[in-house]
Amino acid sequence: MEWVTLQTLFDNEEKAIKTANIVATTESRLASNPNGPQYEVETRIEQVEGKWQVSWRKVFAGFKSGCGGGCQSCQQQKAPKRTNGGKVIPFRKPNA
Repeated sequence: MEWVTLQTLFDNEEKAIKTANIVATTESRLASNPNGPQYEVETRIEQVEGKWQVSWRKVFAGFKSGCGGGCQSCQQQKAPKRTNGGKVIPFRKPNA
């Protein structure tokens, strides 16, 4: 994938690093499927005209295995419906 550059310029490197971490987390969650293709997000921070600019790109990391639940070939167990809560029996210490 090609690099995407944020238009915002940051005054200091700390703000740029914080924003880069937020972008990496958000984009990797949006791009990856729970049981399918997984992506990692690379970020880079460059100094431009005395300010800091963040760039990022998605990198394919592989497929996550497991059932996606789409074929309906297995019976999915639902939690039993809860009716009237149970009775709580207090525990008493035996007299010693």
